[in-house]
Amino acid sequence: MSKDIITIHGLSLAFGGKKILDNLDTRFEKGKTVLIAGNNGAGKSSFLKCLAGVLFPDAGEIRLDASVPREKIAFISDRMSLFENFTLAQGIAFHCRVFNVKKDDFDRSLLCKLKLDMDQKIKDLSIGERAVYQFSLLMAQKPEILLLDEIIHNIDPYLRELLLEALIGLIDELNTSVIMVNHTFSEMGRLPERVLIMENGRFVFDETSDEMHAKIKKIVTEKEIADDIPVIFENRTPLYREYYVYPYSEGMGAGSGYEFLDVDLTGIVKSFIGGYYAKKRI
Repeated sequence: MSKDIITIHGLSLAFGGKKILDNLDTRFEKGKTVLIAGNNGAGKSSFLKCLAGVLFPDAGEIRLDASVPREKIAFISDRMSLFENFTLAQGIAFHCRVFNVKKDDFDRSLLCKLKLDMDQKIKDLSIGERAVYQFSLLMAQKPEILLLDEIIHNIDPYLRELLLEALIGLIDELNTSVIMVNHTFSEMGRLPERVLIMENGRFVFDETSDEMHAKIKKIVTEKEIADDIPVIFENRTPLYREYYVYPYSEGMGAGSGYEFLDVDLTGIVKSFIGGYYAKKRI
């Protein structure tokens, strides 16, 4: 049985009187990969920054397992702030000093695939190259907890695949706990073992991958469906209607002729986010 590596109780955060995180309680298990999704402004990135120690909550507690030192928590964001005028070599040397990594132990394999010049400056890297470079720095820490904030969606397919392979290798080698915020799911869909969806600073959905796929289904039809079917989002086209159903249970709609279809991760997240905006319009 996995043990909890992070325990969160009553986490709250506000900016300028606006509530960003609203009394959150949750736990994260050792070695699990978790996806946090939701609409823009839901509080996802702020939550991750609180876990990373970049932001300090107004109230609540983030408790790490006693076996995890702070230097074994790694955080990478799409708004990466590096020492822009350092060369790549200088950045590596600095990171190794701060995190007590032997220079000879630094793994350059990802950087070699990009054929990067170690004498070029960090500020001259493309967005994708910067993501791969910073990920290489974080891997050198051999992190027990890895926090990833929207680093996939802005980079090209080749670099996404490189990062994904490196991430899978890290999880396999170190049993790293990964908590990620992302809007691009096609490549990441096979990774999460648990999905949380956030609205207005609170988690409105928290299921394991198996539970998630069992409890969310889709009906495609030309007609309206019965009121007793719990629809969280409806998508209409001129030819058909899609109804996303949650929570689905065996035997639901018996005798109605409905076909309940499986939904992939992209469809699941879309249904919750679409349902959120639909509620706002009512």
